[in-house]
Amino acid sequence: MALSDALFLLSLVLLFVLILYYQYAHAYFRKRGIPTLPPTFPFGNITSIIFRTQSINARIVDIYNALKPKGHAFGGIYFFTVPVFLPISLELIRNILVKDFNHFDDRGIHFDEENDPVSAHLFSLYGEKWKKLRAKLSPAFTAGKIKYMFDTIQECGDIMIEVLEEMMQNDNVIEIKDILARFTTDVIGSCAFGIKCNSLKNSQAEFRVMGNRAFVHTRADFVRNAVVCASPSLAKTLRLGIFPSEVSNFFKNAVQDTIAFREKNKVTRNDFLQLLIKMLKGEMLEEQPLEVTDEKESPLTLNEATAQAFIFFLAGFETTSTSMGFTILELATNQDIQEKARKEVMETLKMFDGKVTHDAIVNLPYMEKILLESLRKYPPAPAYCRKCTKDYQIPGTDVIIPKDMTVLIPTTMAVQRDPEYYPDPELFDPERFSEDNKLLMKESAYLPFGTKTINF
Repeated sequence: MALSDALFLLSLVLLFVLILYYQYAHAYFRKRGIPTLPPTFPFGNITSIIFRTQSINARIVDIYNALKPKGHAFGGIYFFTVPVFLPISLELIRNILVKDFNHFDDRGIHFDEENDPVSAHLFSLYGEKWKKLRAKLSPAFTAGKIKYMFDTIQECGDIMIEVLEEMMQNDNVIEIKDILARFTTDVIGSCAFGIKCNSLKNSQAEFRVMGNRAFVHTRADFVRNAVVCASPSLAKTLRLGIFPSEVSNFFKNAVQDTIAFREKNKVTRNDFLQLLIKMLKGEMLEEQPLEVTDEKESPLTLNEATAQAFIFFLAGFETTSTSMGFTILELATNQDIQEKARKEVMETLKMFDGKVTHDAIVNLPYMEKILLESLRKYPPAPAYCRKCTKDYQIPGTDVIIPKDMTVLIPTTMAVQRDPEYYPDPELFDPERFSEDNKLLMKESAYLPFGTKTINF
């Protein structure tokens, strides 16, 4: 037999074995009586996402809408050959996120403290390590701390107004999403790192370019992230991270260089990084609980501080600018809502001598309704991931969610546009969030930022 014939035969055998393996793997939910959708070789139920013919949001909504009308309280899908559990009923979603949270206190997000220190942030950690770090960081996110940063935010807002006025003189059309992303880059960059990113005036500023690179994925990025999600152990062996290495290295160096500069030159600022520097020194923040600060191990490490500043930036600038963009779109489309909001703003400013202050902003109840409705219709994340940390029997059934199984919770885009919970869900209606209507809202039907149990 010629070598080419032998290789051809071997290829056929390997293909046959691979197909058998996929058929076996894709029988997981069927054997356990869990509703599922027909998977396709080799990507399971995410073929359209891999080939970028459908967004993650749209695919999750399609899966939810295929299972819920049949009366299913839960279902299962496949990421390649990896089975992923999908809760559908609000009661089960609440059990997973709140009541039985101790079974699902892991987000299932890959992190590798040794090879990729910035990946070990608050959103990826779990268990005791997450609890301790969350307790250390919670005081940094009080209303008082945010108020300290208001002047920095306002300064960036003033620059944005200048840039918009210049653009309006030169162009008839303005790409508002880009402007908002540059604005939030400057705000988060200044509040998190104490660095003037200057991206509003320079669209190619390094912070803007690197922040954008973290969210603009190439096909290679999709493959890397698929490996990270499907097999974290393999990702660790291959030293693969969620974000491209050039992005991680840039932000790691930015944080550590800024910390070193401040320490050497005795520089202090009212920003998030300064709070992290205090924690590096083991200093007690005003609102920090004694049970945390009394521990000898309480000071942050440099890598921990770096990871938190990194995720603070990435989680802040993209989600905030996108939410602002959708809100502006709805205000432009719904002139009556825009006029009512503008009237409220003008009347409130009169109460504060025409000045935009922190206190003025928190006195805008109708604007708050607008933002809440915008987050309902356009949530920052399409779903939430959890990883089962110990076997969990679904109440009232014989179905077991086994330890280490990934759970994908479609609470945002799918549930928040479900007509059962929000009549005429495509209508933008801020009055859904009036005090009377909020009392009628079903629990767990509105979770744009998750639950307070583990929202950060």
